Amino acid sequence: MAKRTVKRPIHKRKKKNNVQNPDIQKWFLNLAIFSLSVVIVGFIYSMGKRIVQNPDKVVLSQVNEVIPDSVPYQGIVIEVLNGCGTPGLAQKFTNYLRSEGFDVIYTGNADHLNYPNTLLIERVDNSGKTDEVNKALDLNSGQITVNLDPSLHVDLTLILGKDYNRLPVYEKVLALREIY
Repeated sequence: MAKRTVKRPIHKRKKKNNVQNPDIQKWFLNLAIFSLSVVIVGFIYSMGKRIVQNPDKVVLSQVNEVIPDSVPYQGIVIEVLNGCGTPGLAQKFTNYLRSEGFDVIYTGNADHLNYPNTLLIERVDNSGKTDEVNKALDLNSGQITVNLDPSLHVDLTLILGKDYNRLPVYEKVLALREIY
C-alpha cells in the first residue's frame, strides 16, 4: 500500500499589525534618551562653570586660616570627642585646634553623650603638652585629668561636655569658618 499524503491548505494568518505599540515604545525610548542627555549636558555645564569661576581654588583643609610656617605646638597629638550629643561640635573644635597648630588625628563621639563638663585627659606622661593645649582652650584645673593610656596613640583627649558653650574659647570656635 502506498502511503497517501494529504495536502492541507496552508493558511497564513495575518498578524495584526499593532503599529501603535512599537511607535509608543520608540517615542518613550527617545524621550528617555533626550531626558538623560539634558541631565548630562546640565552636569557638564555646571562643572565647567565651577572650573571657570574658581580656577585657583583648591581645598586642602576645612580650616580657612593658614597655619604659620613655625608650628608652635608641633608634635602634640590630640583626639576630640563629642560627649554632649550636639551634632558637628567635635568637628568645630577640631578645626579650631588645627588652626592653632595642633595635630588632631581623630574626631568622633565619646563613649556616652552625658558628660556634664568638658574634660582634657592626659594620655601620656608629659604635662608640658597638657599645659600647651590648655593655653589654647583656657580650661580650669578641675577639667584636666590624667588617665594614662599609650595604646590610644594620642597625647591628649578632649571630651566636650554640655558646658561647651560656656568655655572661654567657644566664641573663637564659632568665629572660625569652615570651607566646604
